[in-house]
Formats: sequence, structure tokens, C-alpha cells
Amino acid sequence: MSDDRREDDLHDLIVEATDRAELWSDVLTALLNLSNSIAGGLYVQMESPPGASPGTLIQATPFQGYGAGMLDLYQEHYQTLNPSHIYRERLGMGRVITERELDAILPVDLHSTEFYADWCRPQNFEHTMGEHLLNGEAPLSLWLNRSAEAGPYHKLEQQRFHRLARSVRQAVRTSERLGQAHQELDALRQALGAQGLAVLALDRTLKLRSLNSLAEEVLRRQDGLRLRDGRVETVDPRDAPALEKAVSEVSAPILGLASPEAELAIRRAGAREPLKVSVTSTRGRIAAPASFDASVAIVLLFRYETASRRNGLAALGAHFGLTPAELRLTAGIANGTPLREAALRLGISYETARSQLKAVFSKTQTRRQVELVSLLAMWQNL
Repeated sequence: MSDDRREDDLHDLIVEATDRAELWSDVLTALLNLSNSIAGGLYVQMESPPGASPGTLIQATPFQGYGAGMLDLYQEHYQTLNPSHIYRERLGMGRVITERELDAILPVDLHSTEFYADWCRPQNFEHTMGEHLLNGEAPLSLWLNRSAEAGPYHKLEQQRFHRLARSVRQAVRTSERLGQAHQELDALRQALGAQGLAVLALDRTLKLRSLNSLAEEVLRRQDGLRLRDGRVETVDPRDAPALEKAVSEVSAPILGLASPEAELAIRRAGAREPLKVSVTSTRGRIAAPASFDASVAIVLLFRYETASRRNGLAALGAHFGLTPAELRLTAGIANGTPLREAALRLGISYETARSQLKAVFSKTQTRRQVELVSLLAMWQNL
């Protein structure tokens, strides 16, 4: 396989590692093989926190090819002697650095330094090539080392390394944004669960992507919906065509229009009320190209009452001395329903609802509806 083809494959692997951290070791292995290097690392080296011993800290993503105990020695002593980090600001970001660049800024020859004599030479690190990729709180670097027999990194190798380092930098930034987005989405799913809303995200084949804890309980109980071979299906086969039709409708490309929303009722065992499921998709207002169809997520959203939720509401009412009317109002607004709408559903006037809510706030020592919902969620988790 040609080096150009291997480089293309490595770019693809870097993109894949964006959302799969375990692949970074494979990325480094492929980079070492492509560049004929014997060791390397993708790592963060930062200043010690206040009160710690002088020097720097190492946070390794992957390291490969270093001698036994040598990374410990680097951590304990030689990191403070590494010229590529001592002169990090002068060397700059996003440029390839070899021993030539280091020699140009060092007051002495690189090969006469303690760092080279006692740490590099024993491991046969005669030639080096790297880049500082990111600055800030977590300064990221990518570095390779090569033996004397392999010779210095030539110009074409440096250009290839620079292209790959740029891909790594972009992938790390994207990975950070994805991680933050995953955390925010998880928090949102759990917040909806606290309000009695079950949420499932599926692909167009009904394969499960993610869910919140309330939806997980629905599937575990097989209460109208269940999981089989990784796909969500209705327990009652009579509802399967309606679910498949709804998914097809909301995921179909509709140029210039918002994604439609479908409503359906999913039968449950016994005489219980069906699940009233809202089905929508994450497709934007303009249809995505066909190559992006796999990224469209189908979202199932429905209210789900559990025993713990009912018991939590009853315990809250008993603890704070809520009247039956105040308890009904609390249940009515616990899902985030506006007060005026809750009053209409309960068959009381808006002024009566306001008076009851004021009493609930006073008894529970809350001031806003969101605080009351949080308090109820806490009681449901006891």
C-alpha cells in the first residue's frame, strides 16, 4: 500500500477517533508505522497547580515505544529539561519542529544537553519531529522520535506529519464539543424524566440510540414498548404499522418545511390508558443530503406515571401538609404545564389556581414553579 493511501486511511481513523477515545492508540500506532518512528505520544503537559512540587504534569492520551520506567523518569525530572516545552512559546503553534528548530533556539547544541544525553540517547532517540497543537489550560502536543539508523525526517515526511497533526487538532476540538453536547443532552433527558416525560432517540430503522431513565423503565417493564435485538417495537403487534408509518412520515425529506410531528396511541396490557406518544425527528427545516440520512434521529416522547412518582407526590403532600386540592394542582404543574392550562384541566378558575399555588409555595418554602418541580423530583428519588 502506498504512503498516500496509508495517509488517507489514517485521516479517516482520526475522524473516527473523534467520538471513540479508545482509537487514539490505534492512531498513534499507525502514525509511528507511517513515519518509521520508534516512539511517540499525544499528550497534555501543563504547569503544576498551586502547592504542588515545581515542574509540570503529564496527562497522557497514548504513549508508545518508550523504555521501561522512562516515562516515570520523564515525569519526575526530565520534563523540566525538555527544550520543546521550555521554549514552547518561541517555537509557536501549528508548525513542525525537528532537532534543527530546537538547535536554532538553544544556547547550546541539543546533543550536549542533559535531556539528550540521559533521556533521549539511552532510548536511541536521535531524531525528533512534533507540533504543539493547542494552547490554553490543556496544551496539547504530538511528538515522534526516530533512531539514528532511520535518519532525520525529510521534507515530505514533515509535510505529511503537518497534515495529520492538523487533523488531530481538529478531531480533538470536535471531540471536546461532542463531549459537552453529550453531557448537556443527558442532563436534558434526565430533567424531562424528572417531569414525568420518557424520551427515546432512535434511528430510522427503530434501532435505539439513547434514552432517559424513565424510558428505560418502560422498556424494562415492556409497558407498551419493548426492546428486541436493539430495536424498539410495540408489545401489541397491532400498533407496529402505526409506529412504522409515523417514523417514515417524520423522517421523510421535506424541502423548506419543518419536520412533521405525529401522534399515536400505544396499547398497554390490561385496561390501562394507552401511551400517548409524540413522534418527531431531528431533521432540520431543509432536507439533508441523502448521505446524511443516517444522522437523522427519531424522538419518541410521552408522559409516563410510575409508582415512585405517585408515592413521591403523596409523600410530599403529607410532609408539607398540602390539601387534596393543593396536591392535585401540584401534580398538574409538575410536568412544566403552565398554571392557566393546569387550572383549565382541573376545572377551576385561574384565580383559584393562583391562590392554591401561593399556598403551596408558602408551605414548601419555594418561590417558583421550577423550584417546586425540583423539590418533587427529590422526593420521588428518596
